Amino acid sequence: MHAPVDGLTGWSCPLGDGLTGTVVGSVAELRRAGLTDLPGEPVWACADWWRFVEADDDHEILYLLINRADTGRPLAVAPALLIRGPEQLLFYNGPRIIGDFSAIGHPPAATERDAARADHLAPRVAEVRGTLYPWLTVGVFGSSLGLRPFDAASPADTAPLVPALDRLARATAAELGCAGHSLLYLDPAEDAAGRDHAAATGAVRALFGAEAVLDVPENGLDGYLARFPSARRSKLRKEMQAYRAAGLYTTAAEGPDALGEQHLALRVALRAKYGHAAGESWARREFAALRDTLGERLTVLSSVRDDRVVGYLLAFRAGDVLYTRSAGFDYAAVEGTYCYFNLVYYDTLEWAARNGIRRIHYGLGTTEAKHVRGCELVPRRAYFTLPEAAAAPCAELLAIQDRSARARVAALGLDAS
Repeated sequence: MHAPVDGLTGWSCPLGDGLTGTVVGSVAELRRAGLTDLPGEPVWACADWWRFVEADDDHEILYLLINRADTGRPLAVAPALLIRGPEQLLFYNGPRIIGDFSAIGHPPAATERDAARADHLAPRVAEVRGTLYPWLTVGVFGSSLGLRPFDAASPADTAPLVPALDRLARATAAELGCAGHSLLYLDPAEDAAGRDHAAATGAVRALFGAEAVLDVPENGLDGYLARFPSARRSKLRKEMQAYRAAGLYTTAAEGPDALGEQHLALRVALRAKYGHAAGESWARREFAALRDTLGERLTVLSSVRDDRVVGYLLAFRAGDVLYTRSAGFDYAAVEGTYCYFNLVYYDTLEWAARNGIRRIHYGLGTTEAKHVRGCELVPRRAYFTLPEAAAAPCAELLAIQDRSARARVAALGLDAS
């Protein structure tokens, strides 16, 4: 595991509003300081998930702890990632997603004028992108900022925490020699708490998409299909029939042994699709880390034909909520079978209803496909604090991305103005 905080663990700074900030190097240190599991907390904000990220050589992680100045009592904590170059972490690589409209699946721009301006700005941003590293990203996977109360007995008010977290991120980034920092991805309540502070400090605030959340009806697939007009129900049933007609069926497994040998090649192929040629040895290490840190939460649904796994959905269970992380396929084997939709939506929903799951979180990306399959859309925003030398073209391109994202979700009925 990398150690980005050598010499910085335990470093503290004043944050104003009666708060101080401290850098912590590991979940083990947070546990020793009294971090407890919270009932109903999102998987992406739980200590087990952070321990998994710590175990992966791809990531350099530290924790930003907000304390009361008078008593030193910890109030809240959020994870942060140190990003050293453009090859790392597409969805959490702040400099890389500036101008990358494919990162969360956005169209090129909202208008022809914006599209032309984006094309004009792209080379200028490419020229300065290298100067933005190293970069500090607050947030870790799962379409989530990861900001969470430190204990269940005294949950802290969110309002002062987001500005305090940004001030702590700014100071930590400076100590680490980072060119800038970002907060990814704020939910509506976090954004409401932080947007005035972002404007006052010159941070660029941009919508980066919408998280998709699906409520699971108690009567499963029948209740799900009843939500749609007749023509839509007919189309969904045809997709389900095509899956079965292709000889495919879905299995589900939970616990540390849910990930098996047949999932390895699909995981490697998924990584390669997003530009990471890590290979099987990396996937084996990742699977081992998942079993060790999140084993009891693991849920894997697999598409099978003739006893061979040709697709899988990896998810984590937290009480009656399921958080999906990744879906990998043998794309040649499943072409034309609607495998993705059956595995990720229809069969997963049916399994969820039978197993006490009441809500499924699908994350960012492929927004239209999720919306037409009944998902609620929750806006997620990002704050970017840029160095002065690169601010102008990067901020303008982020503004175009923001307009593009807002136009896209508005077309789906979500007001993110």
